[in-house]
Amino acid sequence: MLPKKRKQQIVDLVEDWNGCSVDELADKIEVSSATIRRDLKELEEQKLIERTHGGATPAISHGKPYQRRQVQFIDQKRSIAKRAVKEIREGQVIFFDSGSTLVELAKRVPESLSMTAVTRMPAICYELAKSDHEVALTGGTYQKEDHSCVGPWADNRVKQINADLLFLGTDGVDKDGVTARDIQQSQIKRTLIDNARRIILLADHSKFDKQHAYQSGLHSSIDVLITDSTVPESVREGISAAGVQIIENTDEKS
Repeated sequence: MLPKKRKQQIVDLVEDWNGCSVDELADKIEVSSATIRRDLKELEEQKLIERTHGGATPAISHGKPYQRRQVQFIDQKRSIAKRAVKEIREGQVIFFDSGSTLVELAKRVPESLSMTAVTRMPAICYELAKSDHEVALTGGTYQKEDHSCVGPWADNRVKQINADLLFLGTDGVDKDGVTARDIQQSQIKRTLIDNARRIILLADHSKFDKQHAYQSGLHSSIDVLITDSTVPESVREGISAAGVQIIENTDEKS
């Protein structure tokens, strides 16, 4: 495993488990304890985790995960967004889910393109509005951790709309489908999927092989996957079997 990918896995495990010991991390990632300690030192210097005696806990800023994700793999997210905007057609009704990659996409929608946009993330609304696009916010319960809206109000608003296209974000992609850390995030994503004709999943390489607590949808619910890297075989088999179009290695093409 490449060091960059290993360190990202360490951060994810520490956050998902709300803290891990060096031995737990070494066993899960299958590297030596000495390697884990070196990685933890570097990650603490980057303010991504906090070291403790014998392990690590989430950084003090763990209550603001969106701000941290916003700057992680930013070049890769921009390359995904640059490719994804090519999928938009004139006059479409488009759902924009939430997430830092979706914000990068919103920044790239041409001002000249006519569309009806709906989102549950105020940051996406702001970026689209800067280009004079009219945007509808779903409303709902605002989750400050993800800067997005969830709950029955958001669900009901989405159910009133028949979208031509959904740009979907995710916490993880595993062999079975897309997953989320939070049950309310998972529910609204399911509602978005159910009310869109075409679903495009935007996922950078750090999302693969991530099986979080809640499933947002099976591979069969997705039409297109756009990612910056090569999809790992552990995930590719299920995606290919479901007939999903894979657009990969956008980072190399940008």
